[in-house]
Amino acid sequence: MTRVPATTDMHYRIGGIAETFMSTLLMMLEEQGRIDLDEKISRWFPHLLGADQVTPRMLVANTAGYIDYVYVDSFNKLQQAEPFRTFTDDELIQYSLRDGKMQFAPGTSQRYSHTDNVILGQLIQRATGESMAGLYEKNIFKPMRMTHTSFPSNEEIPGPVLHAFTKERGLYEDCTYWNPFWGSTPGLPISSLHDIGKWGPILGTGRLISRAHFKEQIAPTSVGKGHNRPDLYFAYGFIVANGWIVQNPSINGYSGAFAYNMANGVTITAEATKSENATTDAAAFNILREVVKYVTPTSPINF
Repeated sequence: MTRVPATTDMHYRIGGIAETFMSTLLMMLEEQGRIDLDEKISRWFPHLLGADQVTPRMLVANTAGYIDYVYVDSFNKLQQAEPFRTFTDDELIQYSLRDGKMQFAPGTSQRYSHTDNVILGQLIQRATGESMAGLYEKNIFKPMRMTHTSFPSNEEIPGPVLHAFTKERGLYEDCTYWNPFWGSTPGLPISSLHDIGKWGPILGTGRLISRAHFKEQIAPTSVGKGHNRPDLYFAYGFIVANGWIVQNPSINGYSGAFAYNMANGVTITAEATKSENATTDAAAFNILREVVKYVTPTSPINF
């Protein structure tokens, strides 16, 4: 807040960094025999467009082809006009389906889609009969002692809180408690710099899953689809860039950055909020790239 210094123990919304949680959880559930990554999602979504062709593997890799609802004009206008409004997963998915078409045939290309991730979060909960909060706590947060990380049930953030600000609606305002449920499962979790730093080597070495599943999680299966190339591609819930596992989310005024180097074990995480004259949503990632130059000058992040 105004005149309150930012400190490294503050909590904030981590946005898409949580997609790495969901990806790891999905692999764990496959190992437990609770989800088959190659089963058609029509089992859980019998009436969903394309469900007889889409699999959980396509959802986590963002190759399912669902239109990203954040680019739907009617959604954007409503979300901006009513920033405290709660969106349900069903509402978010329906924005994607309004034209009754997909952006490409399932499995034929790759493009980041919030819709793919929302459907995957719902699928995990339907397949297990458990809440995402419970699954994360039991499988990841508690065993890994990530005591400052949580999946919220409402708009609250545990203190101390790093406040976020934006000029998105024309005036510079505090947007810390704008409703985050437009981001659904992949965007809701709250954490701190310390816990995200702790998560780096857990994710980056596949500590929670088998070696085979970890190799599958980071594999360049998207290369040749969309804009993916061997040194820069989307894996399962994150980008792999020149040997770095990377996420660079932006949610409700929070700009995040997370990177783990698989060759040397370095984890770098940064968080930023917007000044009144901010010109980018990627301030944290810009900071991270500069830190990389000092910490690992021979291993740059190439995007």
